[in-house]
Amino acid sequence: MRKQILTKASILIFALTMLPGCSDEQGGGKSPSNNEQNARPVVYVSNYPLQYFVERMAPWIEVRFPANVSGDPAYWKPTPQQVSAMQQADLIILNGASYEQWLKNVTLPHSKLVNTTAGLNDRLIPLAGNMTHSHGLEGEHKHSGTAFTTWLDMSLAIEQVRAITVVLSARWPEYETQLEQSFTGLERDLLALDEQIANVVRVAQDRPVIFSHPVYQYLQKRYGIKGRSVHWEADEMPNEVMWAELPPLLVDFHAKWMIWEGKPLPEIVTRLKSMGIQSIAFDPCPARPSQDDFLSVMKANIAALRIVYGDS
Repeated sequence: MRKQILTKASILIFALTMLPGCSDEQGGGKSPSNNEQNARPVVYVSNYPLQYFVERMAPWIEVRFPANVSGDPAYWKPTPQQVSAMQQADLIILNGASYEQWLKNVTLPHSKLVNTTAGLNDRLIPLAGNMTHSHGLEGEHKHSGTAFTTWLDMSLAIEQVRAITVVLSARWPEYETQLEQSFTGLERDLLALDEQIANVVRVAQDRPVIFSHPVYQYLQKRYGIKGRSVHWEADEMPNEVMWAELPPLLVDFHAKWMIWEGKPLPEIVTRLKSMGIQSIAFDPCPARPSQDDFLSVMKANIAALRIVYGDS
């Protein structure tokens, strides 16, 4: 197992990549031992999937997720106090793939940064230009660079877990055996999800769907989903311009289902039904769910996909 993990992730050993806005000034020498101040090592993460992965891999680590607030963590911005706290952490584990836009505006020790997609550039999906739009309480923002919900492709999620395993094993070699065992268990769970999603979609792979928001690129590519995206929010009634844009889309794309990030407003569901479109929720799970965990949310997502694709 150790050879397998290290071979596949050799490019990611320590996975420490130069990122805009980061400095190594505080990481050049031996930083004050975080373990002298805390009973457990402290690791920061930038989204909930990473939190789940690290907690599954290393229960002896204190995992901190400062962006665990309402809204999408991809558009979170740390306070000066949060930046200061991250500077004192043992490691800062990042999703990469253009996810942490806030990183451009802060100074963090380069030696503590772990980009879990650093070795996956050939599998990242570039976005076609910049897309600016409003997004709930977060207001107007841009989608640029690459698509970032990498963990919706379970094979990529496994590679992110592999990168985490390599880094943690190098940083705390006394836990190497435990980490290898944890990797095996988590990989098995993610492979099972990967197979289940593929099997569900395969039943009616040509069935078109509309995604309410362009965050499903990796899901679509990995599992061969025939989909197109709009820019609708589940908790906001689309304006009349947005409604008017839907019928032309359906002229040559006869979708009967819209897949949402969350449960849409009842009035949205009703109006879509009048157009012959049903709704389901597939939660990308970037933020910590109010109940259950990443694995449970993905299983619920698979159950929702079964409704769309008719896999009983």
